Amino acid sequence: MKAAFKRGTTVTLRDIPLRDLAPDEIRVRVQACGICGTDLHLNPDEADQESPFGHEAAGVVVEKGCGVTCLEVGQPVVIESATPCGFCEQCKNAQQELCTDIKSFWHSGYFGFAEEMITPAITAIPCDDLPPHIACLSEPLGVAIDLVRLADIRPESNVLLLGPGPIGLMALAIVRRMGARRVFVSGHRRSAARLAVAERIGLEGFFDPTEAPLGEVDFGCTIDRVLVTSPPPTLNDAFQVAGKGGIISFIGIGYGENARCSFDVNDFHFKKLQLRASFASPALYTPRALQYLREGVVDAEALISHRFPLDRIGEAMAVARDPSRAVKVIVEP
Repeated sequence: MKAAFKRGTTVTLRDIPLRDLAPDEIRVRVQACGICGTDLHLNPDEADQESPFGHEAAGVVVEKGCGVTCLEVGQPVVIESATPCGFCEQCKNAQQELCTDIKSFWHSGYFGFAEEMITPAITAIPCDDLPPHIACLSEPLGVAIDLVRLADIRPESNVLLLGPGPIGLMALAIVRRMGARRVFVSGHRRSAARLAVAERIGLEGFFDPTEAPLGEVDFGCTIDRVLVTSPPPTLNDAFQVAGKGGIISFIGIGYGENARCSFDVNDFHFKKLQLRASFASPALYTPRALQYLREGVVDAEALISHRFPLDRIGEAMAVARDPSRAVKVIVEP
């Protein structure tokens, strides 16, 4: 079986064996897997490590363990990258998002940029009415749903989105559907493909922080909600722009110095701001994400800019790194 491995920016395809299934596992023929921003990040602590990757997967069940009764061979599914166990104390106390025994293919050694993968059956959600290249977007869309949920968007909210990447654009679509009063986006104009999608979704204004500091922008209203999908240092912009009592929802990731943010805590305190960390692991909203895709709340076809076969994954990764032409890139083994 062919599977992709990455070391730094180098991606290679290798033939690897598939082990026997545990009783609670399934084997899935991967039909589509999206490239996530985290697949493109360069973690200096892992620079010399070669590892399999790809976690936004959809496919078809081709084998199941002897203990799997909820799925059938031949059934189309999407795979959650992490799923609450349902049995730990947190899950039993209705706090599944704090599950202490998350189930995931991350522990199996098999990932989505491959012809097949092995995953716990509990991570699979049946989906036979969406094509795989669209269904696989349910994973990042679940992240966007959680980001928006934590921001507590209301009809009277004035929202600023920092970072119009794929998850940010999905969040933008949800915010617009929720009827927020005004919505603004901050990003780089060189991200032309993503800016075009943002404009199609609808926004009151776009601001490039390299042209003028966000703190100097006159939005014409008080920004009371900020959604941050950009690296941690940009939280300073969010704190500065947010009005008194504002809520900042955040999913950005960085490494080294880019993982740090220094700010005036007194100002944060006196403005009565709230910073809410969104980390959608385990996944909690896959069925809702699939419904949003079915209903067109999020226009999947508008987001998908490129589709590549597995044997061109190196090219796919290179394209995904270029926001001037790429929005969401899908690999289809």
